[in-house]
Amino acid sequence: MNQNVWRVRIVTLIAAIAAIWLGGNIAQGELFWPVLISGLLGAIAVAQLQPVQVGTLLLGSAIFGYIVGNRGFAQITLASNIPLLPAEFTLLVAGGILVAQSAIRRELPVRRDALNAAILLWVVVSSIRLSTDVRNYGVMALRDYATVYYTAFFFLAQKTGTGEVDRRFLTRCLFAGFTVLIVVFPIYERFPEFFMDRLLIRGTPVIYFKDDLLGTFLAAGSVLVFLRYDRTRSRAALALSLLMAGATMTTNNRASMLGLILPAVLLAVAGRPRFLSILGGSAVVGAVVLFIASEFRGQKWEDTPLYNMYERAVSLTDPLGQKVYSGEETSNKGDNNAFRATWWRIVVGETVSNNPWFGMGWGNDLAEPFVRVYYPEGGEDFGVRSPHNIFVTIFARTGLVGLLPFMAIVCAFAIRTWRAIKTNHENAALWCASCTIFTSACFGVVLEGPMAAVVFWSLLGLANSTAKKDAAGQKPLAPWESQGSADETPVAKSALLLPHSSPR
Repeated sequence: MNQNVWRVRIVTLIAAIAAIWLGGNIAQGELFWPVLISGLLGAIAVAQLQPVQVGTLLLGSAIFGYIVGNRGFAQITLASNIPLLPAEFTLLVAGGILVAQSAIRRELPVRRDALNAAILLWVVVSSIRLSTDVRNYGVMALRDYATVYYTAFFFLAQKTGTGEVDRRFLTRCLFAGFTVLIVVFPIYERFPEFFMDRLLIRGTPVIYFKDDLLGTFLAAGSVLVFLRYDRTRSRAALALSLLMAGATMTTNNRASMLGLILPAVLLAVAGRPRFLSILGGSAVVGAVVLFIASEFRGQKWEDTPLYNMYERAVSLTDPLGQKVYSGEETSNKGDNNAFRATWWRIVVGETVSNNPWFGMGWGNDLAEPFVRVYYPEGGEDFGVRSPHNIFVTIFARTGLVGLLPFMAIVCAFAIRTWRAIKTNHENAALWCASCTIFTSACFGVVLEGPMAAVVFWSLLGLANSTAKKDAAGQKPLAPWESQGSADETPVAKSALLLPHSSPR
């Protein structure tokens, strides 16, 4: 009895001292430790009250945040003097938990398959290159190397997806993120000043869209939700998918259009033409409606939204930007194509001339030779560091030695995607959504930043998380289904560290 009394007194004394100290920090505007400690205590409390592990909560929150908040969410920091961004904070906590779990269970958080092997090889090669680049470029090398360390989200999602409860939580975060996005997007377009001036954290907008990523996420959401409809025949899912597809067309981003069409074509080639036919039928109906509306308004053909869509489609067949476009929203498409083609040509040429085997390194300014050619009269305000193509970026940074294992990742990814589509596997939705984001990465700065990289690698890891079950012939849980098994009942005390057992 006396021991319990003294234990309470000691805990109370420590809590009182901590409260005074934290209160002083808050009064002085130093929020790092108050936020960190309160977040840790909150995570412990949440872990005791629900079945999802803390690492899973953080990963799901990061996925949801990057889909809905985009560039705004990516810039939120835990404290003003410490640039601990959401992606890095999630890796620090959830990654630490994963490492501790792996140490306790004496197992590596990787799988013995081609995709895992290719990713690990690419990380190793890129890290060796980084070891020399840090001395030359300092912090800028680490900044560019984020393209590689975001692959940690693949292993986090892959490991998390092996538990049915955690897997369902992550997939629901994905569906919730895409659904909220289609609601927030038109509000953001109508009232941008509210998001820029009012919805702020420490002066940073919580929601701030990057146009190309907005279209990419809408396209990925359309693919993911349609394949849910394909299995459940939910009319609400079909309507939501078509709404996302229509919104994708309004974002004026052509890479997202390709990202939407590619999975539809792959599904059709595999004998599942429903998505392509519904998209095509909806496009025809939409075109007729727009044409009739423009006739009633007395608009010229060149001033209609339909003409802008037509020119965007035509510009996809003009990679060098040699044609002239006159639409209000498409007049710069030729310049955009020439911009990319010129940058790719210059970067590839510089890499081949200087160091084709090992590249020019992480931290090297890939824009400098391009700016000298494309903006000869001055491009001091040009701040983009990556040449709008993930393959060109990898080749320029690490040469052929880094590009080859990255190509192996793409090959393994493509094979698994085709196999899932061909067998009508539940995970086909996740593979196809990943394919949409990767398509956009071939024409923009996508995987080089956390906004899309976190979502892409998490999608890919979650899709690959049932690889062993697939090989054993067991049916994995679909992202929208519920198991309802007694095996998923968690032990509350182990929620912070020990993984829940899953059916074998």
